[in-house]
Amino acid sequence: MNLERVTTLTATDGHNIPAYLLTPDPVRGGVALIPPYGSTKEHMLGIAAALGEVGLAALSIDLCGHGENRTAIGLVMRDEVDAAVSYMRRFGRTAAVGISLGGRLALMSSADCMVAISPSVVAAISPQGKWMFENFPSPAVREPYSGYVIELLDLLGPVASHDRPALLLYAERDIPAILEGAAGLNAALPKSDLRYITADLRPDIQHDNGLIRYLPRWFNHGELKFNYEVLAVTAGWLAERCGKAQNA
Repeated sequence: MNLERVTTLTATDGHNIPAYLLTPDPVRGGVALIPPYGSTKEHMLGIAAALGEVGLAALSIDLCGHGENRTAIGLVMRDEVDAAVSYMRRFGRTAAVGISLGGRLALMSSADCMVAISPSVVAAISPQGKWMFENFPSPAVREPYSGYVIELLDLLGPVASHDRPALLLYAERDIPAILEGAAGLNAALPKSDLRYITADLRPDIQHDNGLIRYLPRWFNHGELKFNYEVLAVTAGWLAERCGKAQNA
């Protein structure tokens, strides 16, 4: 597999989208990788490697306001995701894979199919979640104020129903508000496949403090990008949907 930095990927307004491209030989299809809020393209390289092992080229991007992407954070990230999908169509059938906010963006993309890992589709963010965003901002994101993601999720609007294949993948002990959104999202997407990850999760703990009880769920959600079951399920599901090798 070949790993290279991509410097020619641009959004429709012309701004550069920093990215890494991992290409196997032969190539069976393409995947755009979308990190979660507060994460960067480097955090998705484990998933890229797992996809490469089943013959899928993977492009991991920095969303606006994240990592090396100097464009101000905002709704332009939707355009960035579709620019990444368009770039990967050179490899054939193209998927989008994202985690949390990235999972929601994947479901809103123009990809032929998508894997949404614990997508941030919730009726309301819990008080504990708000506290974490406001008090533990990630150094990888340049946001106008701590907790901006709450406003961003509202601005993005709902995930529109579509009939493209979608894998909805959650930790069995994920953030409660995100788990509560799974059934409705599955019902709104006729060709979605809802599954739960059970391996290598932190156990729930008993404590009088609600925030402390919440923390294992927060960590389970954040660690999905490194979870071996997530890597295996994602790679296997996409390998069945991305066609034959172009140069086999």
